[in-house]
Amino acid sequence: MEWIRFFLTAALVLTGLVFCCISVYGIFRFEYAANRMHAAAIADTMGISLCMIGLAISAPDFFSAFKILLVVVFWWLSSPVASHMLCRLEIKTDEQRDEYMTVHMDTLKQEREAAAAAQDAAGEEKEGQA
Repeated sequence: MEWIRFFLTAALVLTGLVFCCISVYGIFRFEYAANRMHAAAIADTMGISLCMIGLAISAPDFFSAFKILLVVVFWWLSSPVASHMLCRLEIKTDEQRDEYMTVHMDTLKQEREAAAAAQDAAGEEKEGQA
């Protein structure tokens, strides 16, 4: 039984390390920030999670394994959201994005109009109070 746990742990950790190495290559190889962010997100969600699951399998007791699995769940919930928000920031602030990225211009136009309307409403509200 101990050998099975050892080989399963080794396989998961090595697979996680392969994902991390491939994503590091992608981070340095890709030219644009959104592509690099995707490579970094793969390292977070797949690479580190596989390594942590491998460690949970080799944990000495149930509570240690449970804590490691809770870290993996938190990681899976928070990392993709953070990556998505950073990519949205890149899309909204990069002026040359049309050269390398297809952006739904109607959606961006609607978002900018909604933001401008909200700012105008806030400005009118302040003037009304004064």
